[in-house]
Amino acid sequence: MLRMNIHAGALDTASRFNLLAWLDIGYEKLDPIADYKTMLFQAGVGAMLPAPIYGYPRWSASLWDLTARALALGLRELPENLTEELPAFVSMNKRFAFADEMCASIEHIPAAGNRHRRTLSSVQIKQVGRKRGHYVAAFEEHSMKRNVTPPFTFRPARLQAAELVLYACLMHLNGKPEMPPRPALCVPPALEVDGRRFVQIHQLVEPARTGFVTWLYHNDAAPLEHNAAPSGIAPESMYARFLKEAV
Repeated sequence: MLRMNIHAGALDTASRFNLLAWLDIGYEKLDPIADYKTMLFQAGVGAMLPAPIYGYPRWSASLWDLTARALALGLRELPENLTEELPAFVSMNKRFAFADEMCASIEHIPAAGNRHRRTLSSVQIKQVGRKRGHYVAAFEEHSMKRNVTPPFTFRPARLQAAELVLYACLMHLNGKPEMPPRPALCVPPALEVDGRRFVQIHQLVEPARTGFVTWLYHNDAAPLEHNAAPSGIAPESMYARFLKEAV
């Protein structure tokens, strides 16, 4: 299961005492094209209605893409609305709500329990100078380059931490507050060697590239050398197994 926690303040001060909201994302079907079940909790509000995400390609995009879709579903106004759309938002010119600083992190919590949980990604959201309602967000994610968003404006009448994180996600993913198209499953053309089909690792997008190499070594199956593939190759069957099993 993935859990995203949202806290007031900086990452190094995050604790249960400044927890503002959290989002659970669990598997309903573990496959290359997976189904998820999601639920958003907000302090002072409680649990939102659970929502499914069907047919999402695993290992093909930033974790924040999946998180943004789950947040949009959790913040939906109508329970029956299960489309991955940005909630309606009206920007205020005066008397708007704002935050000085906020952060969020995504953790993997395996079936083995909390002792084996690990942080996969984080974001720090800060006001730009002293301009209330103007923010910049810095994203850190395993296997991906650090990304700092362009400054963006978020001036709601009532501040919801989950909504601010959603806006920051969209600026990170899309450069604007719009939900990007769903990513495609990362399946590059196979390379045939002696009648066998192989995946060229350098052709994989992140996080699939780093995740697959780590998984190969964990399974005592290091990539094979090939002059056309600077990062090596691996059997296509192993990559298919990785997409189906690795978490």
